[in-house]
Amino acid sequence: MNLLENTFCMILNNNLKITWVSSDLANFLGYSKEDLIGKTVDIITEENIKNKLSHSKFFGALKDSSQGITTGIFDVSKIIDNHGNIQGYLVQFYFYDKQTEAEDFLVFNTQNIKMKKLLERASLVAQSDVSVLISGETGTGKSRLAKWIHINSPRVAFPFVKVNCSAIPETLFESEFFGYEKGAFTGANKDKLGKVEIADKGTLFLDEVGDLSLTSQAKLLVFVDTKEFERLGGNKPKKADVRIISATNKDLMEEVYKNTFRKDLYYRIAVIKIKIPPLRERKEDIPLIVNSFLHMKNKRITKRAMEFLIERQWYGNIRELRAVLESACILAYDRDIIDIEHITEEISPFESFHTDDQIEENLPEKTIFDEKERIKSALEKTGGNRKKAAELLGISIATLWRKMKKYQLDFK
Repeated sequence: MNLLENTFCMILNNNLKITWVSSDLANFLGYSKEDLIGKTVDIITEENIKNKLSHSKFFGALKDSSQGITTGIFDVSKIIDNHGNIQGYLVQFYFYDKQTEAEDFLVFNTQNIKMKKLLERASLVAQSDVSVLISGETGTGKSRLAKWIHINSPRVAFPFVKVNCSAIPETLFESEFFGYEKGAFTGANKDKLGKVEIADKGTLFLDEVGDLSLTSQAKLLVFVDTKEFERLGGNKPKKADVRIISATNKDLMEEVYKNTFRKDLYYRIAVIKIKIPPLRERKEDIPLIVNSFLHMKNKRITKRAMEFLIERQWYGNIRELRAVLESACILAYDRDIIDIEHITEEISPFESFHTDDQIEENLPEKTIFDEKERIKSALEKTGGNRKKAAELLGISIATLWRKMKKYQLDFK
């Protein structure tokens, strides 16, 4: 087991009790090995993972001793005896905290009842293979929700392939979706895989599916029905095992009544329907989203600037809000504080705006320039809470953990 001590590993028996855990995993979660061995795994997982252990990989979360949450990928290997019976599981955890992914899922920072119910529904849907239709205004986060469903599904270890249906001309539909064989047309000098083949065993996301022509819809319907296709220029049927998620900013049922969208295709891609509310209907989430985004940029925001953001109607939804915040961070390049002049041209400040909580505490020079000292200071300020310390430092919890190991810092 020595080789596994420096990984985030544990061994579970059939009763989901921890029979062994690596030192690194126990320490990261704020426990000793003795604290965890013999306990059921739900002491350190956010939810019961029993139903997920049949999958080789799944997305989930670890829960530390202070109830902090760290998301990532669980890699599961079954422990089999000589008779082929399952005796337990070797589970390894990998961080999944890239900043781009964190920014992608800011839309799901929520206190809104509708959004919470939507995410509960999406979590249930993720465990099945039924087709899902996500609707909502432009900029509400439809593609983010599709990716979120994929990451929380048994297909997480396989591709998530996005197809922008509005950008595919009718004449190129087959070659883009199904690929082509060498020699299928002039310039086809080699075989090309189509989107459905690339997405095999994963998720095929059809963005703006309502923009497909009726001819393209008919070709898509055949594939949705059978999961079979032929490459352009080929004559051998192929199969692709994909889960289909679609998104649209149109009312597809209205399009059906107008005969611009096929009814049979609609019912096949809309087995489950999820509608994302616009940002103006969940204004209580704006401070959560804004503060989470600015933490990543090492910025803060004044009270009056936040109030201004809350009052706006945001017809461009999350996309518009993110664009405003990106712009504000650039305009406030030499400041830690975002104020109202950075987020609007409509209002110009006539006086400087400062409050005591906006002025950084004077720190010794050693603390400012020494990374180890900065980390120690952040951990001391947060009482050893790694999640809060990471937010204070503007780094991920995984990066903080690696730096704590590097500098041999131990806060429990």
